[in-house]
Amino acid sequence: MKAGDLHAAWRALPMATPWDITGGKPFVVISPHPDDESLGLGGLIAAARADGIDVRVVVVSDGAGSHPNSRRVPHDDLVVLRRTETDAAARALGLAPGSVTHLDLPDTAVPMDGLAFEAAVAHLASVVEACGAASCFVTWGHDPHCDHEAADAMARHLRRHRPALRYWSYPIWGWHLDAAETVAAPAPKGFRIDIAPWQAAKHQAIAAHASQMTALIDDDPEGFRFTDDTLAPFLQPVETVFELSA
Repeated sequence: MKAGDLHAAWRALPMATPWDITGGKPFVVISPHPDDESLGLGGLIAAARADGIDVRVVVVSDGAGSHPNSRRVPHDDLVVLRRTETDAAARALGLAPGSVTHLDLPDTAVPMDGLAFEAAVAHLASVVEACGAASCFVTWGHDPHCDHEAADAMARHLRRHRPALRYWSYPIWGWHLDAAETVAAPAPKGFRIDIAPWQAAKHQAIAAHASQMTALIDDDPEGFRFTDDTLAPFLQPVETVFELSA
């Protein structure tokens, strides 16, 4: 399927409320990097927290790959900065203290298998158990980023041991696939979630990730920064989720 046709199919998905998706029960969000949780599901998280629903976020990588050549903000300082930004985003979304877990795996090198992968899945399982989650959300497996693919693999591995959970995926970099590119993905089965009442909280959470949204770190010519175009899909009054395919 061409990415342009895929995007059109996403935009034609039926509308749903946050409660249609979560059933008003606790859930876990797997975020490959600090900011994916806010970009992809900030509205859903804010809606759930407004109703007192327990939400946990697991940030898989340390986020230090975004500005690898900065001298002013070297690796260890960038890890601390991105944690601080995630804490601010969590507060904007109404997450309770202690609701965010950082696995601190290396950004751009999150493992797809092996001991570190197994340990990450075990940690995910412990978070699921701790909050009594009924569903789990992870970035779309066809997002063109290796860490997003690894997060998808973790969720699939978790599903083997926790099959009773309902599993959903949410696109991040999939929104930026070239329209003419062929994507080996099935036709989507999912929903567009109406998040209009919680859009302001989501925007505040996204803005909290200032190292990714602004020129806060300006001494790395290869450093990452969202543009108006790349940020646009995440500022809409809807969020998109798919049933995690087999």
